[in-house]
Amino acid sequence: MAVNTHRANCANAKNPGCKCSGCGGSLHGWDGWATLAVARPDMRDERRRALNGDIQKGRAGELKSNAKNRQVSLDLARLDIAEHLWATDPRPRAEGRLERDFEVGDRAALAFDNGRMNILADAIMVDPWDEISHDIYNLVQNEATAREVKKGLASHGWCSLLVALIQLIERINKAIGLVTDAAKQAVKKALSNHLTSRISELVKDAVVDIVVDKVWAALMRLLEAHFPLLGTDTVRVLRMLAVFACPSVERHRDVYQHAVVPLMGDAKGFVSEDVKAQVVTLFTAWWQRKGPEPAL
Repeated sequence: MAVNTHRANCANAKNPGCKCSGCGGSLHGWDGWATLAVARPDMRDERRRALNGDIQKGRAGELKSNAKNRQVSLDLARLDIAEHLWATDPRPRAEGRLERDFEVGDRAALAFDNGRMNILADAIMVDPWDEISHDIYNLVQNEATAREVKKGLASHGWCSLLVALIQLIERINKAIGLVTDAAKQAVKKALSNHLTSRISELVKDAVVDIVVDKVWAALMRLLEAHFPLLGTDTVRVLRMLAVFACPSVERHRDVYQHAVVPLMGDAKGFVSEDVKAQVVTLFTAWWQRKGPEPAL
């Protein structure tokens, strides 16, 4: 079995979409934004200048309603969120930098968004990936097919799973509600609906079982370690992860509705007013062209 490899352009979401069989989408995008959230302020300033320079305008100065501007506007929103993570991190800075090393048992790290987000992402996305990758190969017994399955996961698999967890946590009030089989099946259904790959339904179902079983085991370990899985703090960082990880928000209406919009509307002001206005202008027009939300 080939060793998993993950390229920097995938971690940093340099291009819309993700077809990285090395990480299967488990590190796409969010890893780069989380790194920016602990970097020196000038690194984020440089990224902001570059993004603003990429905005395309018409002769009258209006925003062009195109894919490039939608991508840039979302990246500016992501950058604002990364700035929030850095600004609200209470740890001491070393020449403007923050350490990106969090332990699930560190109670202090659970008190701020940067700590919560990284602990959660490592537990449910990073740590299980090698086992998930290994189990996928054992399932299909073919290197090319295994790569195809992992590419399918990379195409909105993880952000779909994150949105399903967001909706699940919003609906329940007690930890016992999170660990029920019905809750687990709801997450499996959400992932199955967004898993794109040229594989049989039988294999697809088995892959969904592999991924969700590993993630569920990770959630149970977090509960055992007294990680606060329920409540608004966890929902907020799950939304940040979904926005960071989604390979193309314009192709994933659920991420826009359940992660982007709530973060932009949060009273804490994660996203600046000018960036918010750009996102709303561009995506409102986009969804109108795409038609009404599909019925469930």
